[in-house]
Amino acid sequence: MLSGVAVPGRRRISLADTALALLAERGMRGSPTGRSTRRPGRRARARARRTALPRTRKPLEASGEVSQDAGMTTERREPATNADERTMLEGWLEYHRQTLAWKCEGLTDAQLRTASVEPSELSLMGLVRHMAEVERSWFRRVLVNDDAGPIYYSDADPEGEFHLTEADTWEEAYGTWQAEIEAARRNAARFALDDISEGKHRRSGERFNLRWIHTHMIEEYARHNGHADLLRERIDGATGD
Repeated sequence: MLSGVAVPGRRRISLADTALALLAERGMRGSPTGRSTRRPGRRARARARRTALPRTRKPLEASGEVSQDAGMTTERREPATNADERTMLEGWLEYHRQTLAWKCEGLTDAQLRTASVEPSELSLMGLVRHMAEVERSWFRRVLVNDDAGPIYYSDADPEGEFHLTEADTWEEAYGTWQAEIEAARRNAARFALDDISEGKHRRSGERFNLRWIHTHMIEEYARHNGHADLLRERIDGATGD
């Protein structure tokens, strides 16, 4: 079992050290309870300076020209609280897909390309491109044994999805990601949760049932949505769950 593997055969991207540094900045280390050691007044003022992402899911206004697709409104549907296993798994996966899109709303292409949590190379656009690769890998190459090559990375540049230039646009990244999500839905619909993948993991040669793939994809999105929280807050101060 290869828990924690993102794209088969590639190493994981981590913001753990950077996240700890940010927590230290906020005064959330050095206390036995892990709580902030700052005075309540300072904590309240810090909260007031941050802009909450709207719970209505409407796009934020951002300075500069907002790209056409970045102005969309993401509809996030809460997963069912009482449902069969497949409905639960699909519901949580869709929720996390929608959360990543929501975190990118209302920003310019330049902001979406910004690696805002130094020294990490991660950016919001890079995360979307990365998740397009992850969807493609698990639901096409592994699940249905589709010979679909990588979109953004290569042997020469194994983390190419995060290496952005001014020529890289949100419209392209978002469209590619959504196309991979649609392919993932179509391919998954052919399988029961216990069905074993037609393809194998590139390095281990293992096969996976659809249940494992769904569970891993939820974990993968949840992890990167945590990265998106930090990236977005560093760009314009916006926060939200």
